[in-house]
Amino acid sequence: MADADKKENKLQSPAKEDRCTKTHVMICIDASEHSTRVVEWTAKHLRADKVTMVHVYNYQMVHPSLTDVDRARREHAIQVGKDLLNQLSHKASVAGMKVDELKLLAPDEGAAKYIILKYVQKVRPTVLVCGTRGDSGFPRFLSFWVEIYVVNL
Repeated sequence: MADADKKENKLQSPAKEDRCTKTHVMICIDASEHSTRVVEWTAKHLRADKVTMVHVYNYQMVHPSLTDVDRARREHAIQVGKDLLNQLSHKASVAGMKVDELKLLAPDEGAAKYIILKYVQKVRPTVLVCGTRGDSGFPRFLSFWVEIYVVNL
């Protein structure tokens, strides 16, 4: 009878695995050449139910009194960010990964890592993939504040 119970437990094990939570991968990109490598690596090594690609566009106000100039610079930065997201989303689809959501974040609250942290806390992805660009403390910073897996390329 003990052997029959073991067989029954083995048959039930895959059913437990089928009830896994959905995987949400968030890819943080920037305008560097490393972003292409991050997208290609993610497409090759990770499978996800949902993929979100995030970019914090680069904009700094010139002067508060130059509203027209600042508005034009901000709109240009937004357009460059949208183009970058679309370009890397296309590269991801060519590599076999469907990107479900493109998210352009505003740099209103300081450095990009703080903006990404705030968005990660809101969305709660399963895995965050980002390039280092020499900022090797960022994954430790994120994994301290948010309980997710951080893949740092």
